[in-house]
Amino acid sequence: MYDRIKTLSDTERSLVHPELVALAKVWHDRRKELESSAEFTEFIKRLRREWAIETGIIERLYQWDRGVTEVLIIHGIDATVIAHRTGLPREKASNIANLIEDQLATVEGLFQFVKDERSLSEHYIRSLHQQLTAHQDTVDAMTTDGKLITVPLLKGEYKRLPNNPRRSDGAVHEYSPPEFVADEMQALIKWYHDLAQDVPPEVLSAFLHHRFTQIHPFQDGNGRVARALASLVFLKAGLFPFVTRDSDREAYIECLESADNGDMQPLLKLFVARQRDALLQALGIEQQVKQARHADQILASALQLLKDKGERREAEVGEGLAVVCSSLFACACTRVEEIASKLRDGFAGASGLGEAYRAVVRHASPASPHRHYHYHQVVRIAQQFRYFANLDRYRSWVKLEIHTGSGFEYVISFHAYGHGVTGVVAVSAFTSRRVPREEGGTDLENVLPACTDLFQFNYAEPPDSVERRFAEWLESSLAIGLAEWRHTLSS
Repeated sequence: MYDRIKTLSDTERSLVHPELVALAKVWHDRRKELESSAEFTEFIKRLRREWAIETGIIERLYQWDRGVTEVLIIHGIDATVIAHRTGLPREKASNIANLIEDQLATVEGLFQFVKDERSLSEHYIRSLHQQLTAHQDTVDAMTTDGKLITVPLLKGEYKRLPNNPRRSDGAVHEYSPPEFVADEMQALIKWYHDLAQDVPPEVLSAFLHHRFTQIHPFQDGNGRVARALASLVFLKAGLFPFVTRDSDREAYIECLESADNGDMQPLLKLFVARQRDALLQALGIEQQVKQARHADQILASALQLLKDKGERREAEVGEGLAVVCSSLFACACTRVEEIASKLRDGFAGASGLGEAYRAVVRHASPASPHRHYHYHQVVRIAQQFRYFANLDRYRSWVKLEIHTGSGFEYVISFHAYGHGVTGVVAVSAFTSRRVPREEGGTDLENVLPACTDLFQFNYAEPPDSVERRFAEWLESSLAIGLAEWRHTLSS
């Protein structure tokens, strides 16, 4: 039975993420000097293309590997490229290109909607659906006796028949009955306008997206419209469209199901993570904007870099950030030493292991001559998380070595994020195995991330918020690292 949608509860209202609030402040501080640049224009162009491509992949309107998406993001939507890269017939590739162009026009329209300071209405939502489905004429439907048929798609019109999907286990998920849709949509629009006055954009975006999907007012295309509405909220707050990649699909569906069951936190975390990624990418283009283009400028810039290298690393990230960095570094050292102590006690209590079994903690502060250690591993992990690790501007690390016949290492790296001075510090973690060479010395093998996500903080976030988030991230990272060590014992 369908449950009517509800406005935000007091608990849901309180689900604010200080991390995103602070990062948004950093972006707004720097936006003016970046948004008029050609580099920022290109960044927005590619972000729009990615939104347009991925929103259709999530719906399984088409499917291909990430490499095809990357080519289309860089070079534009092209049916010839789609046919060549995927092996699809040219007609099918052209149809897909038309769908993506419709989706691209939609996201470009969202930017214009915000620029024109228009107000969200049912009429606008129906026009979004009409634009998104301009080149989609039919939709699959199932008869009462279970037969799959194709029916015309009502574009920009609310559904006339139920569209409740049947799950793989045979259960039916109930959306709003057609006779309730108009009332439900009116309630949603009213609540949106009421909440927009004082609810943070990440909470409002997740709310609007989720409640819309509960209603599912159209025959098809509801997910695409929901992601457009979620993006609209972020754009009105001066942020970026909500891009959900194919790699997020399973988690995205699970988050929506959790929200259906009354827990909005997982969905909100996904929204925050994707918005954070976009903000960090935007901040990362600053160096490109400032890049020198003439020989004299390059020479002057190089000489300035040499001069800057003589300055203290702590000063380079800013005095306030340096204090927080030191606090987190000390927290990591203490927690890793606690783990090492438990390992040493465990080794000592087990008979027959010998002195070769030991746990050692090492670390290097920004002033240490050893701070440059682990360079290649840090860079490799940064590449996997798609950002630039600035190891010249700030750098420190904490390492746990576990020796059990072979060497295992767990490393936490603190470093500046992005080119130039972004005001953002990143923390990553990884594990590796150290294997002896026949001729002496050791080689590193199997370098793997020991975190599900990059930890980042900036000058605008209160220190107590950063420390609280870091403690949670550190525990998760340690669990991943120790699980990998346990795996090596049986391999």
